[in-house]
Amino acid sequence: MKIIITLFLFLLFPLSVFAQDGFLWNSNKNKIEIPFQYVFNLIIIPVEINNVKLNLLLDSGSEQSIIFSLPENDTIQFKETKKIFARGLGLDDSIEGLVSNNNKAKIDGYINSNFKLLIILNQDINFSSKLGIPVHGILGYSFFLNNIIEINYEKKKVIVYRDRKILNKKRIKSHEKIPLKVIGNRPYIDVETQIGKDTLDLDLLVDVGLSDGLWLFENEKIKCQDAFFDATLGIGFSGEIKGKKSRVDAIEFAGFSLKKPLVAYPYSVYLEKLNFHDKRNGSIGNEVLHRFNLIFDNPGKQILLKKNSKFSEEFNYNMSGLTVEHHGIEYVPELVRLSTSNTTYSYNTGGNFKYNFVLKPLFEVATVNENSPAGLAGILPQDKIIRINRRKAHGYTLQNINDLMQSEEGKWIYMDVERNGKRIAFKFQLKKIL
Repeated sequence: MKIIITLFLFLLFPLSVFAQDGFLWNSNKNKIEIPFQYVFNLIIIPVEINNVKLNLLLDSGSEQSIIFSLPENDTIQFKETKKIFARGLGLDDSIEGLVSNNNKAKIDGYINSNFKLLIILNQDINFSSKLGIPVHGILGYSFFLNNIIEINYEKKKVIVYRDRKILNKKRIKSHEKIPLKVIGNRPYIDVETQIGKDTLDLDLLVDVGLSDGLWLFENEKIKCQDAFFDATLGIGFSGEIKGKKSRVDAIEFAGFSLKKPLVAYPYSVYLEKLNFHDKRNGSIGNEVLHRFNLIFDNPGKQILLKKNSKFSEEFNYNMSGLTVEHHGIEYVPELVRLSTSNTTYSYNTGGNFKYNFVLKPLFEVATVNENSPAGLAGILPQDKIIRINRRKAHGYTLQNINDLMQSEEGKWIYMDVERNGKRIAFKFQLKKIL
């Protein structure tokens, strides 16, 4: 299971409030290159809002742009605010937020001077701990509206082009094209999907804010196959989202065919209070999309695709059954030679060495799937992780841990945790269920 931070927000407020003018060109350049961090199959880009620098998750599946935390020691002056109530995926009640109009969002020379935001400053919403890097909100589909947007997953760059002339370049002409439908300021494509003996034409939201490959909504025609496991699929503004993880036999679009992609089926109870357009069958996310070079041509109502070096990689998943989150930082002593040390916080041992006290991350078990290898071993949510495979936990990043948990079937994982002040050692083997 991977962390999924996709937010299908349904606002209990007129959606006309969020009508977006989109970003406009304000540069002498013909293109703007925006480097991004790619963490857990999610794109994090730097954005200035009212002159404050933020990290926002790029999310084509969200009609709204959202702020849910602020940098430490920074204050943002939001314009023209009005209280609303909002609901996202999950079973919890709607949450209180603010609509803010006429803000300024800037990404180099790509500027929106009438930037509209949903502001939800709730301390219980903390996606930074799930990703291990600061994330302050979501940049929604208004980013894609007015210009040609390329997402190059290999180079980790989002490229904004000034006009559609770029589509005449030889490099771009080698891309395949697929029709794009924009409904309610969200992009959709048709994807042919084979599930067992059935071949279905599905209407899927193109969601670069979804780390999974596919989410499908079960109905009379769309059925999960017999091989699946129950899992916590992710977290939304209204709580955890649970469902089934499985595979479909194949998907095909724009002439490309991908075999045995992973799919998540959220339980219908998590979707009941949300509004989707009538024909929508689910979402297609980054575990599929990152296998391509993508170009969103919103004015031309098309997406251009060209497969990259990731195209033929297997669709792997976390075989441990547990998810881990960042749980703060602590000072850790490191013994170093005096001649090489320049750290401010230190303790001299009186010899040729001294201890430097360095800030290191703390990790905690967030969820454990029932009957999973980690669950059967006895690991529980809120266990503080001390060591993994005899290496101190703070020597890992969250991405390192996730990569380890989906590395190789049969691999032994040794994990020491602290629970109620006691240290406990566990071991389990990674096991493929799908």
